[in-house]
Amino acid sequence: MSGSSEALRTPTGCGLPAAVAVDLEAAGLDLAGVLSVERYDAMVPPLWRSTLLQSGARSVVVLACGGRSFERALEATPHAEEGPHPVDAFARIHAERAAHALALLGHPTRALFYWQSLSSDDAAADSAGFADFVALARAAGLGEPGRLRVLLHPEFGPWMAIRALLLSTLALEPTPPLSAFEPCVGCHAPCASACPGGALDLGRLDLGTCLETRERVRECETACVARRACVIGNSHAYSPHWEAHFTRSSLRSAQSMKRKAQLPG
Repeated sequence: MSGSSEALRTPTGCGLPAAVAVDLEAAGLDLAGVLSVERYDAMVPPLWRSTLLQSGARSVVVLACGGRSFERALEATPHAEEGPHPVDAFARIHAERAAHALALLGHPTRALFYWQSLSSDDAAADSAGFADFVALARAAGLGEPGRLRVLLHPEFGPWMAIRALLLSTLALEPTPPLSAFEPCVGCHAPCASACPGGALDLGRLDLGTCLETRERVRECETACVARRACVIGNSHAYSPHWEAHFTRSSLRSAQSMKRKAQLPG
């Protein structure tokens, strides 16, 4: 499981031109999976279809980062702590640089990001404006879901994040899902016993209980002890500083979604 050549997919390994792949990997975007445009188009809302976003697209590259390579690359930049979203800004710089480099090589390419809404209608944004990057990453073979409701990678476990898509006219061989990887089958679930709120007591993370626990338990404001208890990839856990950054960010997102769900109509 860990170390499987099927799982350790990289920008170099998925067939991107060497110069592009090296730059992405140097920026910590060290995981990549490929979807055909047909598979991609079948999984996204109409506004995200390849025919609307990149004429002649033939491949979709899902870019992700595993472990601490991304945070080390980010910390090496002079603007690591600037702005409200330093992680997203850094990922955008390098994904768009890759798209530009591919275009110069004769392969027009567009970079897309999970936070983008392609709908101008606020009421339709949730259903039509955003693509499910987690589902796309799973289809491209970057992981399988586990009890924690995040994708687990065979090497990095829950310490992987999906950062961007490259919608390109470059023809690449699709990477299949990790069909043989069943991360939680047979596991004694230390994540469940570690959670102070019992959010995994029913076998899979209960989002409502998780949010209530995170708002009540001080430790859960800056780290997820259940995530840290996962037996896969624990040596790749984020540093405390960046784990706190990601944990606070995801808490704000969960609280925002809860407020929207409570609005009348």
